[in-house]
Amino acid sequence: MPLSHLPFVIGHRGARAHAPENTLASFRHAADIGCRMVEFDVRLSADSVPVVFHDDSLSRTTDAAGPVRTRTLAELKALDAGAWFGPNFAGERIPTLVETLRLCAARNMAVNIEIKPDLGAEEETARLAMLAARSGWPLGPPPPLVSSFSPEALAAAAKVVPSWPRGLLYGSLPPDWREAARALGCVSIHADVRTLSDAEVWKVREGGFRILAYTVNDPNQAAYLRRAGVDAVFTDAPDLIAPNS
Repeated sequence: MPLSHLPFVIGHRGARAHAPENTLASFRHAADIGCRMVEFDVRLSADSVPVVFHDDSLSRTTDAAGPVRTRTLAELKALDAGAWFGPNFAGERIPTLVETLRLCAARNMAVNIEIKPDLGAEEETARLAMLAARSGWPLGPPPPLVSSFSPEALAAAAKVVPSWPRGLLYGSLPPDWREAARALGCVSIHADVRTLSDAEVWKVREGGFRILAYTVNDPNQAAYLRRAGVDAVFTDAPDLIAPNS
């Protein structure tokens, strides 16, 4: 089965419970507590640079407002992406995809890159993100797992890095999930734990895919999911779910 390096615990946007999400501080903290793999989101700046950021709007996690895609990289780098979380993180910046990949590789962490395209920019976002990732990720460690809710983004990613594993994200599994995943050459299905049933876990595994569940912050729930056959969980607090597993 693909993704032989996959740990059970994946840090969601780094260590989101302990540091501002999708920042280098968050990824450093995940490494410090023993996390072996982290997930993060990638979208484009106005000048088409892949940056690590979840929302399409800046308002929740920076000192600015408006769409990310309307700001150049220089403008994004001038924003404070840490003070909202706590005074100790004031001055934390929005990282580029390449900066994030280099840090994770240096700390020996595997990565899951989730492509978060703006509407209508699915192919462009995936293509530019994968070109940057291909140049910024070293040859030695396992290649990044590339995931998205967007089939168009995954198809575009496959053209740039065909050998990198791909995962299809769902809020809930639709009837045609198997056909969609196979058409895109995916190796994993990433599903919302709130809608994922035990029967669906086994259907995914029997179909030859890995099943990853998001977002799991309860150790008891994580233990149950592991017994039920879930391959990995995304968590905001990797230290609570046993990061070395």
